[in-house]
Amino acid sequence: MVMASMLRDPRIHEYDILAIQEPWRNPFVATTHHPAKRVFHLCCPAGSEVGPAWVCFFINKRLDHKKWQFKEHSRDICSLTVEFGDDQQEEQNVIIHNVYNPARRSESDSTVLVDVRTILHDNQSSEQILLGDFNLHHPL
Repeated sequence: MVMASMLRDPRIHEYDILAIQEPWRNPFVATTHHPAKRVFHLCCPAGSEVGPAWVCFFINKRLDHKKWQFKEHSRDICSLTVEFGDDQQEEQNVIIHNVYNPARRSESDSTVLVDVRTILHDNQSSEQILLGDFNLHHPL
């Protein structure tokens, strides 16, 4: 379990935000493995869609909870809005979008990229970071 090893490594505590795709799936409850509860908040989609979440964020507890907001769009897409700035500068924010695009087995399979385009357009007035596992392999 690569994710478990990563979260148990004390060096991971240095990071503010971890964006995970294909987290380990707990067969008993709708969550994932979280051995670093003391250090990180776990944010993952928990909506009514069938199946487990394919994306999640681990947010370091040293970040002021009033300065970030988690939003789930689907089990495949979630966003984290982070405010930054101080008394000397105007507050700004950046939106981090975490995406898992399931591998397509045929041309008729759906893709989350249409939803991603809409989300990016709806937030175009903000700085944005798009990351994830897009499963867009180039045929060799």
